[in-house]
Amino acid sequence: MENASIGVWNTDRILGVLDSFDEEPLPNDVAEVLTADYRLLHYPERLLSPTFPAAQVVWSKTSRSLDDLFVEIEPKIKEWGLGEMHWWVSPATRPLQTENFLRARGGELSDSFKLLALELPSNTLKFDTPLGITVELVHDERTFRDSASVATRGWGRSSEDEMALSRRLDEVLSNLEMLAGYEFVAYVDGKPASTGSCTMSNDVVRLWGAVTLPEFRGRGCYRAVLASRLRQAEECGATLAVTRGRPLTSGAILIRSGFRAHGEEHCYRLTVR
Repeated sequence: MENASIGVWNTDRILGVLDSFDEEPLPNDVAEVLTADYRLLHYPERLLSPTFPAAQVVWSKTSRSLDDLFVEIEPKIKEWGLGEMHWWVSPATRPLQTENFLRARGGELSDSFKLLALELPSNTLKFDTPLGITVELVHDERTFRDSASVATRGWGRSSEDEMALSRRLDEVLSNLEMLAGYEFVAYVDGKPASTGSCTMSNDVVRLWGAVTLPEFRGRGCYRAVLASRLRQAEECGATLAVTRGRPLTSGAILIRSGFRAHGEEHCYRLTVR
């Protein structure tokens, strides 16, 4: 495993922090099956994208037969009217043979992430925002709608109705007021181009949801939003930033920005018959 220690944060502690975020409370419209052996989630249409499927086993830790688990989970997928599910395998997954089991069941690799961490303060905070790019904290309806439009188009999601947008605006502003979470939106010559969020948990900040519209990629928008989130987190007392990044896209940028890899997660697509 790469980079076993960064300051006081070693790999075991970092992976423990990442695992704890998998236990976070869910929005009301996410269906959950939670047992001692696994957590299965069914996400609503508003969150789905080509890279974010409906039914996911987000973690599994069991001493039971994996065949038994599959037989138990499969009817729930059918009940939801779905023909496939996605199963995540991380360094915390048990048994260690889970990945081999999923492959033997016909599972196809559908996604991979590097598990990344950066101790704060960081040189990334010294990043100079390129000319023409400005970054704003999402703090009102204007900045929220700009951020939401980037996320919807950037992730290939369906548009939310006004009621859903209003609920999310209230949630974002509530998190901002409680210093629990922050969202930023970057503009290129005044046009919404990139967005990213972060959630505070004691002295750890989790970065998530960052995306840049295709026509603005390669101009420094992602890094500008990254630096803004890290500055905000440091002001709130964070000593560690954690996130997940795809190896060839966000992961590569994050590593160039000083993040270190502490393992990988793989997701397998399985057909439900």
